[in-house]
Amino acid sequence: MKLLPRKPGFHTLGAPFRLLPESLTNAPLTRVINHLFHEPIEEGDFDFLEDRCLKIHITDLEVSFYVSFNGEQLLAGEPRHHDVEFRGNARAFLLLASRQEDPDTLFFQRSLMIEGDTELGLGVKNLLDSLDLEELLPERLHKIAVVGQKIHRKMPAFSH
Repeated sequence: MKLLPRKPGFHTLGAPFRLLPESLTNAPLTRVINHLFHEPIEEGDFDFLEDRCLKIHITDLEVSFYVSFNGEQLLAGEPRHHDVEFRGNARAFLLLASRQEDPDTLFFQRSLMIEGDTELGLGVKNLLDSLDLEELLPERLHKIAVVGQKIHRKMPAFSH
């Protein structure tokens, strides 16, 4: 019996992040998140995250990002001890970014999970919920999130 080659799954989209050294991905990611969240940073909205570390783990892409705040800017960093972890699949994060699903619903359905310092995690969740992401995210990035979520929903090969 001849085995058919396995179809590439959604996790293959995370390969560039897994293969590149963090030193090559962290600097651009730091610039992007500081540009996107410039106004909330200036207003002190991220102060509660100072000297703390948030891990964002996208399970189906097999990718993790570590984000901290030094009092002046958000920093994407190397894997390290983290105070709280947000974990979920790409679809859940796309739903969150595109505002197609209420953040509380994503957490109650366990599509997104918080582990670690739950008070800090709830602070991050509440901050994200309070931000007008459509205003903060450039229109193209918001459209990409919406399209990505639709692709993820319609293509079974990308569901695992």
